[in-house]
Amino acid sequence: MLIFSLLRHTWGQAHQKIPDKLHHHAHENSQHQCEYCGYTSKNNRLHFVDHNPLNHHRDNLTVVDPLCEAWQNLGALNADDGVVVYLPEIRPEEVNHLQRAAIFALQSVDPVYREAAKAVINWLAAHKKDVEEFWGTAHPGEFAEALAQAGDEQRAELQRRWRHLALIRNPKKLTGKGIFADNGPEWDTARWEAVYQRYLSHD
Repeated sequence: MLIFSLLRHTWGQAHQKIPDKLHHHAHENSQHQCEYCGYTSKNNRLHFVDHNPLNHHRDNLTVVDPLCEAWQNLGALNADDGVVVYLPEIRPEEVNHLQRAAIFALQSVDPVYREAAKAVINWLAAHKKDVEEFWGTAHPGEFAEALAQAGDEQRAELQRRWRHLALIRNPKKLTGKGIFADNGPEWDTARWEAVYQRYLSHD
């Protein structure tokens, strides 16, 4: 299940280089498929199942795509990296599929695709207003700080209360070769635009 979380910080972590074999084992274990949303790409990134980057046991290695990775390491995001939004009727994994497809479309040579993609991204990001009104901020870093200061039970309660929140990334941070799969999104444009229109009608 995709929830807001933090990478566990351990002594010596900052000075330790991740061996290339760990990336290889992670992709071999997962067959290139994201642990959370199922998106398959050789560009997916190394992820430690227990969030401990010093635990290199093979069973602790998998991969995540860049969107799901951000959910798992919320504290690494800067103010311009994204916003937290309220989207109770969309599963977090589906939110990520939708915004990934829109990010691909933003890079299309077809202006119709680009305009549709901008509408999707803007619609998703507009839901930060509900979060700002209720929680006082839509900055991912503030939510990360709350998790960092909470004990285990309180952290679990926060994650439960945030189950309808989602992270919308700044698309400018996720464009270019090597971010997602090189062969385009797994949803064709007709499908993701239909999904967008369905949820738009609920607003």
